[in-house]
Amino acid sequence: MNKDWQRNKPAQGVPACSDAVCAMLDRVGVPRNSKWRGLILYMRGIKDYDFLDNEQKEQIQALVMEVLKARDFSDEKFCEVIKINERILSAPWNRALTRTLQETASLVQEFQETLFRHKGGVQKLENVTVEAVETGGDVERMLGTIRRGFREMASMIEKDAEKMVAMSLTDALTGIHNRRAFDSHIGKAVDRAVAEGRSLSLFMCDIDFFKRFNDEHGHRIGDQALVVVGSILKGFAEEIKQLEDRDIFPARYGGEEFAVTLADIGKDEAEELAEIIRRKIERYNFVIRDPDGQILVGGIKINVSIGVAELLADCPSPDVDHLVDAADKALYVAKSSGRNQVRAYERPRV
Repeated sequence: MNKDWQRNKPAQGVPACSDAVCAMLDRVGVPRNSKWRGLILYMRGIKDYDFLDNEQKEQIQALVMEVLKARDFSDEKFCEVIKINERILSAPWNRALTRTLQETASLVQEFQETLFRHKGGVQKLENVTVEAVETGGDVERMLGTIRRGFREMASMIEKDAEKMVAMSLTDALTGIHNRRAFDSHIGKAVDRAVAEGRSLSLFMCDIDFFKRFNDEHGHRIGDQALVVVGSILKGFAEEIKQLEDRDIFPARYGGEEFAVTLADIGKDEAEELAEIIRRKIERYNFVIRDPDGQILVGGIKINVSIGVAELLADCPSPDVDHLVDAADKALYVAKSSGRNQVRAYERPRV
């Protein structure tokens, strides 16, 4: 039996590694045929997992380097690394759950206020009706008074219903469309583009080094940065609508990531528009103010990376999942190539 193969043979359930990788693991002292070797190989290869976002991939790769530098391969350290890895994997879900709970709490509060208003409206309608009946007099006049009361009540309910629908589709922090609105919009946009053979592009926009920004300035200032980006996207969409009557649909996709749908716009033009937005955000003079409005720090810059994709040109199947995946992969290229840039999706060469 070949001795080199026997020496590098993986243990049961441990992923195989190349000679170069095995040699590197040997040099840093990772025990052979151990759970550590399997864990490190798994974490090194996780950059190819499509279900992870860019930040997760970077955090896991950083965790691998930390483990290799520390050279602590004890059982206690193994359990610690497993827990950190699990936190990284579950972070987007936890953020999404927190955001959903916050939106739900806001809607519940608004709904309670709406019910109290309706309760007052019902009481007013009851008083009007009773007064009309007790007053007597002309029947038509009495019925007219009651009808007006019902119409006012119906109008109030209709306005409140419209307001509730709008709230459910708006991101409470940035004031632009939320993920729920994006999912509904892009589903319809894809169906229309496929049925009519029309262009549909999407770009995913992510604030660079947002975690570092939050750590340095605090989450309240981080929220202000999200508001600024959302405002720029919304203003740009409104400007394009007024000047060219074209539909651009910006939404907060989640965390520090935004999605922008561009109907009847091909990838080349979408890339140009994305570059305009990138420059607008880059030029914005972000300032930090105290509670009284006084400027504490000025001249802070916010940069974004943007990935662009087109439905019929870049997707093996013309559906929402493939379009989002293509734009997300282009975003990953933009971030891994230095950030603060726009990259268009390129199909892998066969």
